[in-house]
Amino acid sequence: MFLIMKDIRKIPFSPPDISSLEIEKVLGVLKSGWLTTGSKTKELERQIAKYIGVNKAVCLNSATSAMELVLRLLDIGPGDEVITTTYTYTATAAIIKHVGAKIVFVDNAPNSFEMDYTKLAEAITSKTKMIIAVDIAGKMCDYRTLYEVVKNKQS
Repeated sequence: MFLIMKDIRKIPFSPPDISSLEIEKVLGVLKSGWLTTGSKTKELERQIAKYIGVNKAVCLNSATSAMELVLRLLDIGPGDEVITTTYTYTATAAIIKHVGAKIVFVDNAPNSFEMDYTKLAEAITSKTKMIIAVDIAGKMCDYRTLYEVVKNKQS
């Protein structure tokens, strides 16, 4: 049986806004033969490092790689727990699994894109090493509340 909905609200996606200069720059990179480790990447890394006031920066291929790198740099692995929301892209959980830590899911609050902060407080244990909060659909988490939950658990 098919459900037919007459009044479906359509939300159109914006068409890409790509200028001829941007196309020219991309073609230049493609023609160089260096997609990920070429001069443009090195220049971007230098500019990022300068902008944030550090000696070096590194570009990665994805947010997933960057998040996993953070877990590894913080030495998170077997025996550790990392909390994240149930409402997220699979990569958030995958990176936790990749480093060997235990994934602890916290449901969202009712009628909200945000993690249930009461359930979050209950999920934090002595093995919790990180909380990965996820901003969904343009709605940021309440980071002030998140900070207070962690601060109260440390007391």
